[in-house]
Amino acid sequence: MTYLLEARGVSKSFGGAPVLSDVSLSLAAGEVVSIIGENGAGKSTLAKIIAGIAQPDSGALTLHGSPISFSHPREALNARIGMVHQELNLAENLTVAENILLGREPTRLGALDRAAIASITRTALDRLSLSIDPNRLVSTLSTAQRQMIEIARVLSFNAEIVIFDEPTSSLSEEEGRGLLTLIKRLKSEGVAILYVSHRLPEVLEVSDRIIGLRDGKNSGEARAASIQRDDLIKMIVGREIKDIYGYKARKHGESALSLKDFKATAWHAPTSLSVRRGEIVGVAGLVGSGRSELLESLFGVTIPESGSIEINGAPADITSPQAAWRGGMAYVPESRKEQGLILDSSIRENIILSDTRSPQSLALRQSAQEDIESDALISQLGIRCSSREQRAGSLSGGNQQKVVLARCLSTKPSILLLDEPTRGVDVGARREIYSLLFKLAEAGLAILFVSSELEEVIGIADRVFVMCDGEIRGELSRERLSEHAIMSLASHHSQVAA
Repeated sequence: MTYLLEARGVSKSFGGAPVLSDVSLSLAAGEVVSIIGENGAGKSTLAKIIAGIAQPDSGALTLHGSPISFSHPREALNARIGMVHQELNLAENLTVAENILLGREPTRLGALDRAAIASITRTALDRLSLSIDPNRLVSTLSTAQRQMIEIARVLSFNAEIVIFDEPTSSLSEEEGRGLLTLIKRLKSEGVAILYVSHRLPEVLEVSDRIIGLRDGKNSGEARAASIQRDDLIKMIVGREIKDIYGYKARKHGESALSLKDFKATAWHAPTSLSVRRGEIVGVAGLVGSGRSELLESLFGVTIPESGSIEINGAPADITSPQAAWRGGMAYVPESRKEQGLILDSSIRENIILSDTRSPQSLALRQSAQEDIESDALISQLGIRCSSREQRAGSLSGGNQQKVVLARCLSTKPSILLLDEPTRGVDVGARREIYSLLFKLAEAGLAILFVSSELEEVIGIADRVFVMCDGEIRGELSRERLSEHAIMSLASHHSQVAA
């Protein structure tokens, strides 16, 4: 096979710590090659090197058989290599057209050529079958629409190589299916796709070849048609994990959290539900069904319209996150980077951020005690870091998520709220997080979580509430859990009792 792109012996270190060591890959026109590996394995770093965002310390890249070296992403785009990032890289205050042509706006007689801008933008959108108004502000678009605009921007450079980094992590099941369909169409048009993802079913469906990375080194390569999911997991973590969930039934205690006629927003219907001590309860539904808003209101991020909350059988007045912390609740938000972490602060500083003790108590605390508590949580959650003082923003996505969990556990909550607890997290870290949740439930914590991944909901929940259009449309006991049962409630107006 004649390869369009080759990387040979690529190595990269940050701050003296090796991230990639002698890594190689190849990519042909009209081929989808997926890169899999644990958080911190070097997948995104390799993708960024190919896209010109980072430069290798050693090794070589070739395009059409000729050596290439990029010092800036624009150079890679000009060479027809583009990257669609997990954290979308768009200017929200600009229009669709302005984002697609940002920095290369056509001019005529010294002024912007509006006709050319409209033509180029329309061509890019038509290629993706998008009917979005080019003059619409990006801030008004959904996550899926924004992602499509970023893809349109890359394709407007007539890209022959497109890199996708965790492209479905923020999409619903239906939106994710649409993206995979698009990737297959681009492949049929001869576009080469480099696909980075933790979602193994997607990898198996869309890939021609799969390349594994482990600890910054090549850990294997296989044709997608000839490898099984369990073999992929072994390629990622170096050992077999037959059941990544490890669900075990446990005894449930008295009610820890109870909502009665709780109306999160004016749009939501009144909601009544309860979570018992030792119970893990899921909230499923399509994106836009109101799941995240329910958790935000419950935690005091927004003030509910009406209804009541009881914690451990006593009425609770949750009017702020601080009140929620004092009431024994902890919350892992959907976006760890925007809502869960201070990226420029250390792991230790992030862990103690939600300490609910009084300011006087905090002022008297010795730094040594903070170190002990931080180290204990780092060890308990298996956070991979050089030290407690490492900057949180330098960690991989999975380890950042563990820091958010550590911050929550530092307050010793009785109720844990989780919004997309394993988004962008590899299979090994997922197994560790699931194991932790089961241990916490076994110790008596009540856990209420939101997830867009049906397999995850079915894998860890004792019960599931399904939302649609701001309303709980049904409750499913574990015995009745299935993707069909959840989707039937999530997309229709019939109500089903447990």
